[in-house]
Amino acid sequence: MRMIIVCPASCIVAALTAHAGAAITDFNGFKFELRNFNDYPSSLITTTSNGTTDARLVEVMNPPLTGDPQKFANRHFAMLSADGGATRLSLRNNQPFRVSYNMRLISNIDVDGSGQLWNQQPEGGLFFGNDRGGGFIDEGGIIVVGNGTVFVGGANQRFSFIGDRNNGTQVFEKGELLYMSYSYYPPGIKGPEAAYRVVFENVTTGFRKEVSNTFDTGGPDANGFNNGSWVGLRFQNTRNPLALPSTTHDTNYTNVQVASCSADLNGDDVVDDNDFVIFAGAYNDLLCPTSPSPCNADLNNDTLVDDSDFVIFAGQYNDLLCP
Repeated sequence: MRMIIVCPASCIVAALTAHAGAAITDFNGFKFELRNFNDYPSSLITTTSNGTTDARLVEVMNPPLTGDPQKFANRHFAMLSADGGATRLSLRNNQPFRVSYNMRLISNIDVDGSGQLWNQQPEGGLFFGNDRGGGFIDEGGIIVVGNGTVFVGGANQRFSFIGDRNNGTQVFEKGELLYMSYSYYPPGIKGPEAAYRVVFENVTTGFRKEVSNTFDTGGPDANGFNNGSWVGLRFQNTRNPLALPSTTHDTNYTNVQVASCSADLNGDDVVDDNDFVIFAGAYNDLLCPTSPSPCNADLNNDTLVDDSDFVIFAGQYNDLLCP
């Protein structure tokens, strides 16, 4: 039997209190950022988006610049935004979330005359910029390479391979429909280290794999994503020199979904009595412990666990299952 939560009188006032800053569930548009690298200044770029569910970029590239063949080629982003695409949405270290989407990567880069796959392949996937201050950004995410390789890492996340063409475990061909889900667990949820879980499915072939790993706490970053970090979708084209003229890359993301189940304080995808016990202990303490100790019951990020957080917890407790 589940406990019955009775909201204290002060909840009426607390329910009207705004959350401290935008939450990831406030996502309402994409901020397209083009030519993060610009080795192809004359490329033709077409971007389209449909609200918060679709983001697509098609690029036709002419011959590259030749001054430095080691550069990355053009890279572009569709960053998640909470103000209609004006600015990037900022992440919070203590806020769990899940981002899921379908992806299809198409390119006319294929094989050379000997039947070998071209090394210069487009890349895509989920992108994180882990901002550790002072102008230092650690980059990472889910990396999807056009040769069938998929892995997770960077931005303070420990590496996990889903498929590696070089080791004979190619998990997709260009043009196939892929599904990916990324879940972030702040420190104190799965253990002392922040953690992540990725579900990858090749919808076309039925191949499916899950990986779970932790964040690296030995570096200069915080344990997990730093406050102010950001997340979006990546479009990264082949590195130069590019051998084929008029190379076209088409990366399409559809059914993008963002969810946060902040009251799931033990990371089991359910908000139940086990979470209530954890929340009640933090609620009785009121003031969050000093950093780096986690304060996951501070659901509105104001350094207190009070009636405002109780309102949020009670709503998710009543729903039971996380979205």
